[in-house]
Amino acid sequence: MKKENFWVRLSIINLCTVAIVGIILRSKIIFSLPFINYNYLLEAHEHFAFGAWATLGLMFLLVYELLPESLYRKPVYQWLLAGIALNSWIMLFTFSSGGNSKVSNIFSTIFIFFTYAFGWKLISDLRNSGVNKTVFLLTVSSVICLVISSVGPFTLAYLFAEKSLNVILYKDALYTYLHFQYNGFFTLAVFALLFRKLESKISDEAKKNIHRFSVLLVISILPSQFLTFLWEGSNNNLFLFMAIAGSIFLLLSLLWFIISALSISKVFKTVSPVVKYLGIISMSAFALKIFLQSFTIFPTVGNAVFGDRPVIIGFLHLVFLAFVSIFLLAYFSHREFLNIKNKFTRVALVVFTLGVIFNEAVLMSQGLGAMFIKGSQLFPWLLWIASIWLFYGALLITIACFKYNATAKRELMEGVF
Repeated sequence: MKKENFWVRLSIINLCTVAIVGIILRSKIIFSLPFINYNYLLEAHEHFAFGAWATLGLMFLLVYELLPESLYRKPVYQWLLAGIALNSWIMLFTFSSGGNSKVSNIFSTIFIFFTYAFGWKLISDLRNSGVNKTVFLLTVSSVICLVISSVGPFTLAYLFAEKSLNVILYKDALYTYLHFQYNGFFTLAVFALLFRKLESKISDEAKKNIHRFSVLLVISILPSQFLTFLWEGSNNNLFLFMAIAGSIFLLLSLLWFIISALSISKVFKTVSPVVKYLGIISMSAFALKIFLQSFTIFPTVGNAVFGDRPVIIGFLHLVFLAFVSIFLLAYFSHREFLNIKNKFTRVALVVFTLGVIFNEAVLMSQGLGAMFIKGSQLFPWLLWIASIWLFYGALLITIACFKYNATAKRELMEGVF
């Protein structure tokens, strides 16, 4: 378990680092800080959060949870995870110091190639792992979305190299990347892990509901991408047709998600209260994401959302923090990488979760304020407080991970006796 503990600890350290950079970014909005380039640091923050926290955490769990020990112990996975982690740290420094420079783009490209190699290797081994068809569908689809998402960064790199002012192509490339990362890789990987953990504890009817939900969710990804293209205001009938189909599949996915959740609700009575409530918050954030996303088909909503930066940031944080990050922490706790039997760990998780909720409430309030009324000067200060709160929670979790790690203690006792 030593290698597994290493990747969990590194992921949580990275989460804490993401929170530190978040404080600096929001401090820059309020205070002068002339020695900090906001745009450069924002790029670094985004790349590091994606790569060093969410991607590394999910990839580690996909290998550790879906593959038998004879496969996940292969050195190639250690090298691939190390490459992803190392490149994420390099990008943190190169983007923060030089923005979209040649050096930054080189390491960003290397990072993408590492994800290609990881995806190819995981799918190859997954065929021999004996996972059920639902988990296989979700995992393979998540990897495919991860690969497709790289179209965005490559397009952006081309635009920067050509010094192009094509705003439409720039936004489309950015939204394509975010869509296939958030709604594709992150979301599908989360459910692959969740359903893998539940498969031995649920009824056959629940398994059927889960499979239908998974199929609908996977089908929704491609057409729902066209919801992000409607902001262009073009009269492309194909785009509109695909966007409508995407909205319908999203609502159907939400319906079958609710049906699936009700059919497996008894299982969650057996887990610890902390994991249960973290899971409820994470899955509620997912349901809210699907609901909000489906309504961007209406021009009034879509134009307001894609033209209002605070709303976009609020939506992205809803997925990244409330859905994905809370899920990862809940999963680490359930697998005893975090010792939730210890009060300090439970308090740390509660503090961070409340910080996530407060941060999301402020972002959504700011977004709605910008849409309907004049924005308040109070919002930057509230967001600054939220960033400090999130860092404090992440720091407590980091301390808990190192000081009160149940698995590490068990290994120590086994070594002694």
